[in-house]
Amino acid sequence: MIEISLDDKRTLILEYEKSRARELARLVIEKPVPPVWMIFIPVFFIFYAWKIREYSSGLKDFSKHYLVSRNRALDIAYEAEKTGKLEEIDDLAENNYPIPSHARPAYRRWLSLLVDHYRNLLTAGSSSVEGLIRAHYRNKATFMLTNNQLRTAEAAFNSALLPKIEGDSQDIRYVFEKMERSLTDLYRREVDDVFP
Repeated sequence: MIEISLDDKRTLILEYEKSRARELARLVIEKPVPPVWMIFIPVFFIFYAWKIREYSSGLKDFSKHYLVSRNRALDIAYEAEKTGKLEEIDDLAENNYPIPSHARPAYRRWLSLLVDHYRNLLTAGSSSVEGLIRAHYRNKATFMLTNNQLRTAEAAFNSALLPKIEGDSQDIRYVFEKMERSLTDLYRREVDDVFP
C-alpha cells in the first residue's frame, strides 16, 4: 500500500468533496430543457442559451456554498493532525459565521462530526479517498453509521436555518426537500460505491 502525505490526503479529500458538491448541485438544480420548436426560432434559442448560462452559474454557486462548512471542517482536521491541537468548535460556531443563535447547537454538532470524519480519513493509510474510507471504517455498516450521523446532523442544521430564509415559503420548502432527498441518495450511493 502506498502511503501519501497529510497534504496529499487533504487535497484528495477536498477534490472528492468538490466532486460530490457538483453532483449534488446537478441533482438539486433543474437544467432547462428547450422545447424542440425553440431551436428553429433564433430569438428563443438565445433565451435558452441565457438560461443555460444561468444554470451553469447556479451550479457553481451552489457547490461553492455547499463546501463552505466542509472546507472549514477539513481545515480544522488538517491543522489538528499537523499540530496536535484541535481548534475549539464552539468558538467557530459562535464567532466566525453569521449563523442564527438558535441554529448554532445544530451547527456545532454537524461541524464536530465532520471534523472527526476528516481526521479519521487524514490518519488512515491509502492513496485514494475510497481507500482512506475503507482503511478507517473497515466495513459497510460502520461507514453507513457514520454517514447516517453526518446526514442527520446536516439535516438538523438545515432545518434550523429554514425558518430564517427569506422568500416564498413553498418554494423554499420544495428546494429544501429536494436537497434532502438528493443528499440522502448521494450518501447511500457513496456507501455502496466504497463498500460494494
